[in-house]
Amino acid sequence: MKTSLTLSVLFIILAASLSLNAHDYWIAPQNYQPRVGQSVAIKLFVGDHFSEDKERTLHQQMTVDFLLHNGTTTPKNLIVEDQFSKTPVAQFVFDKPGTHVISMQRNWARIEMAGKKFHQYLEHEGLHHIIAQRNKAGEGDKSATERYRRYLKSLVVVGGKRTSTWNKQLGHKLEIIPLSDPTVAKQNETVQFRVLLDNNALANVQLAALGRQADKVTDIHTTTGKNGVASLKLPHTGEWLVRLVYLRRCAQKDVEADWESFWAALTFLAGS
Repeated sequence: MKTSLTLSVLFIILAASLSLNAHDYWIAPQNYQPRVGQSVAIKLFVGDHFSEDKERTLHQQMTVDFLLHNGTTTPKNLIVEDQFSKTPVAQFVFDKPGTHVISMQRNWARIEMAGKKFHQYLEHEGLHHIIAQRNKAGEGDKSATERYRRYLKSLVVVGGKRTSTWNKQLGHKLEIIPLSDPTVAKQNETVQFRVLLDNNALANVQLAALGRQADKVTDIHTTTGKNGVASLKLPHTGEWLVRLVYLRRCAQKDVEADWESFWAALTFLAGS
């Protein structure tokens, strides 16, 4: 494995190492229900347990695309060069009513973790089979290098009008697709989601939902079935983050990583 790293990759590793638990990224619109013609700030957060203590900027090298989908016209590019390295990552006017999807695909990043810390992370994500693989291969105490990419989505309902864009498949490498409109989910209502990897149903992966209501955060977990579908009973309304990670051995020999993972996150306001 090569030991030389570019300065940009090294920075990513060091930044990620500052808080190994702060591993979720998500898009957070300032308003999930804006009026038509209303300007809304779009924020990007990284944190643990749905904590918004670390707002991120729009990083040029890390942003593959940043788009607004309304289901009827060509997706709008939200990348503004003057906005790089600034917060929030976007500020724009919603000029059409209906359900919109804000999406972002992020580029590869890399991290290295000590064996114990890596297994704690795997345990948290329900990746017990990876722990078994490492133990069987005699790697349980060894450090691990991992490269990862993120795929983010957020649902915004404009002008009080709901359209079918909430289940629009964007073709991300890893994607969470709601099977019913989660923005209308009431307290204790069950919402189903389908998880796709390379447009194919992904079975037996942990899907988590973090819900914020006032200062309280709810954390619930489930597992996808053979058809890639998982059911989540939302105990309350409010802002929700549905997320998962899929990890596998890195098959490419020309990359500086033992493992590769893909992360997906979907935010919405339920009961709105």
